[in-house]
Amino acid sequence: QIYSKLFLPFFYLLFHLLSPYTKFPKLILYKFRFCVENQRLCCLYYTSLNTKCKGVHLMFYTLILENQSGEQLNLSTTANQYMTSKIEGLNPPAGTISTSSYAGMNGSYLNNAFIEKRNVVIFFAMRSIGIEKRRHQLYHVVKPSRYIKIWYKTANIDVYAEGYVETCDVEHFEQQISGQISILCPDIYWYSRDIFYAYYSGITGAFHFPFPENDAPFPLGVYSNSNLFSIINDGDETGFTLRIEALSSDIPQEVVAVTPTIYNENGEYLQIKGDILTGDVITVTTKTGNKTVTLTRNGVDSNILNRLVSGSTWLTLKEGTNTFRVEAVRGVKKLRVTLMHRNSYLGV
Repeated sequence: QIYSKLFLPFFYLLFHLLSPYTKFPKLILYKFRFCVENQRLCCLYYTSLNTKCKGVHLMFYTLILENQSGEQLNLSTTANQYMTSKIEGLNPPAGTISTSSYAGMNGSYLNNAFIEKRNVVIFFAMRSIGIEKRRHQLYHVVKPSRYIKIWYKTANIDVYAEGYVETCDVEHFEQQISGQISILCPDIYWYSRDIFYAYYSGITGAFHFPFPENDAPFPLGVYSNSNLFSIINDGDETGFTLRIEALSSDIPQEVVAVTPTIYNENGEYLQIKGDILTGDVITVTTKTGNKTVTLTRNGVDSNILNRLVSGSTWLTLKEGTNTFRVEAVRGVKKLRVTLMHRNSYLGV
């Protein structure tokens, strides 16, 4: 640690001053690492014989593991805790491609192509004193075959992935204590920490401050003239959660709307037949592996997947701007629609 903090910076400065007068290769890359509180700081320093310093590229990252009970372990802490040296599985996972050969012809045809799972492998080391205590802290959070959530954050992205611990190995009898954690993620995507929303409502709020001082009437809301709403997806194509609510009414159990339908820009639709009563909430999820249609009425949830009309599509968010249209056989202006999603990434 003393060598890294004192001698290496001095060496790089000296090398930069002397580099114009030496016969080193055209481009020399020096990589040095040191830790600051709660962050891992990696610096890449480039220099060239014909140009001045190309600059310094700083990369901060935070890596936290969280178990099903919400207990967390920070693997990006200072050097006397856990020193992460390498993380595999941040890139897009390898695809599985199945082909068949033509009979007596060159080439082959594609049967299917898919991505099976993501494997995140974390390599780390432990130094200083209290290694046994830290090892047991690791075992307490990271347990084989148990659920684990991986939080990963850099300057430009804050994401998580969910999976199950395959192995958690630590070398006990080596002079330099090191280990690795292997996590299998059936869901191949990294998801943003933030949730993004888009709304449609037949009535748009119009009340605002300051409050009018005169007795003239003023609007509390206005009817919307458009049945469209848009949302931007900054990640890869992904599913979403759709919440359809019936606006309140003075008449209990009143039929507010009938057979709502959501269309995308390509004419694909998702339609739910039947009546929607006052206070009803229909929740639709279109995420791969978790496609549901649930009705909440009087505080009771029930599966209404059978009300999904034949020909409906499990709509997704394409990359970029997505526009949807809300229709209904009757009462579309008495519906409030909320679309929620997290950006998903194959690689970070």
